[in-house]
Parts: sequence; structure tokens; C-alpha cells
Amino acid sequence: MYAKFHAIILSRFGSSLQVRDHYHVIKRLGQGTFGQVLLVQDKLSGYPFAMKLLRKDKTNFRAFLKEVFIATSLSGYSDVITTFPIYNITDDYYVMVQELAPAGTLHDLIYSKAGISEAALKRCATQLSWALDYMHSRGLVHRDLKPDNVLLMDKDCYNIKLSDFGLTENVGTLVFAMSHIIPYMSPELCALQDQDCLILHGSVDSWAFGILLFEALTRVVPWSEAVMEDPFYRNYIDWQKSAFVIPPPFYWKGFTEEALIMFNGFFSRDPLFRASILSVYRYVHSPWRIVGHREAKLTKEEEEEVDIVGT
Repeated sequence: MYAKFHAIILSRFGSSLQVRDHYHVIKRLGQGTFGQVLLVQDKLSGYPFAMKLLRKDKTNFRAFLKEVFIATSLSGYSDVITTFPIYNITDDYYVMVQELAPAGTLHDLIYSKAGISEAALKRCATQLSWALDYMHSRGLVHRDLKPDNVLLMDKDCYNIKLSDFGLTENVGTLVFAMSHIIPYMSPELCALQDQDCLILHGSVDSWAFGILLFEALTRVVPWSEAVMEDPFYRNYIDWQKSAFVIPPPFYWKGFTEEALIMFNGFFSRDPLFRASILSVYRYVHSPWRIVGHREAKLTKEEEEEVDIVGT
């Protein structure tokens, strides 16, 4: 289908884009600081697809072209969203066109009423590990792995797609401090100050992958920042340093020993010793959640810890 679809899109974008002349704009799929994603339908063929519009006042044109180039170059891989090798410019937006993911994002599924089952998460994790390993084999680091950037072709995660390559860089690139810190950032990234820089390595994706798995299993992130000033990160590091001698922090008590070992590998503070993405395969046949843990009675200290998380 997509070969024909591709030809139709190229014919539409051969001249200046007039969206409503050729497409029904069905609805907005998402919106953020840098732009929006629309669900549109080709008037001639009836094919739906996603149209990503990035605000020109918020987006560097060279960065946009770089994202289009990287996204299209990765599109032949089964677990990466297809981005068509075209772009257009309107008065307000840079525009790219992608395959539609009809089941939404992993974030939508995690925070849905039912949440994500462990079996579905493991299916998602294995496919995601393939996509990231494919990128790493080509010398690329995603740098923005989070549930919003994992797209679903079905609600049961039999077919998922990695997306959004706006921050992707080559391994070995010098990267500088970001304007803000998010929970998916590794400690070496969080530690960057002012004009500090580090040599980019694929292990930053391994760290983010671990955070994503934790969030999918618990519906919370383990900490806000991977810095010792964050009490939840510090508690985890204290437990990690103890070589599992002291009990894990509350939100880690719901995991099996195998899952804790898996997370410990992804959350090595030394990037050189951090587990690779594909190490998830060692654990997919072991349970990750302890059945019935949510019904266990909390100690007074654990109740205080949960109260802090909720504030």
C-alpha cells in the first residue's frame, strides 16, 4: 500500500502545499511548543497519514532538514516510523509527512484506565530495543527516548514504531547542557553546566530505556532528575551502592529480583559499564512485577515516601 501512497504524496507536494485543497484535516493528534501533528486524509485515495508541522519561529531550518534526512534514512527499518522523503514550507510551518500510527502513543497506553500489561510491555520493549540497536549500529543516538515517542500500530503492542529524531546525533558528537532537565536524562547529561560538554555515547539511550520501562510498570518516573540533590535518585543510589544489602526504596519493592538486576544494569552511573539496550532479552522470560505487591501494607516510612512523591 505504501508504495502507491508514497507516489500520491510526492504528487501532492511537488508544488506549494495547500493542505485543504488536497486533504481532509480530520483532527489534531498532538500539539506542543514546537508545533502540532494532524491526522489528514488524502481526498483522492482516502489514505490517512500523519502530517507533522513544526513552527518556523521555534525551529531552525537546518535542524528540520537534518531531522527529515535522519528519519527518512531510518524508515526502511520495520520498527521505525516511516517518514516520506519530502518536506514543504508554509508561511508558518515546516512540514513533514509520516505513516499513521492508529493506536496512539505508548504514553497514552500507560496512562489509560487499564494501563499496559506486562506481556504487552515486553513485546514493546523487544521491538524498541531492536530499533535503538539498529540506530546504534549506524552510529546514531536517539537522545529523546520517552513514551510519547513510541508509536503504536495496535493497542496490544504487537507492532510499535520508534519516532521523533529531532535530537538525534552521531556517536562521538560533543553535546552541551540542555536548557532544562527531564527524568529520562542520564546523570552525565544532568551534570553538564554552562559550557560543559561530553562525547555522546549510545549508553544515554540505555538509561532512558530503563526509565521508560520503570514508568510503564508503575505509572510514575523514579525521580525528577538524576542528581544527588533529588531524594528519590539519592535513595536509589544508596541502595545500589549497598549491593542490594539494604531494602530497595518503596517504588522498587514491587519488582522481582530479575527486574531489579535489569534496572541496575541500565542505571549504572558509569556510561562505560551501563547495560546495552539488547540486554533486556536476558529478562523478558522472567516476571518483572511481584503479583499482589500493590495490596501489601506500607510501613510508616514508606507512607511518608509516597506522600512526598505525590506533592
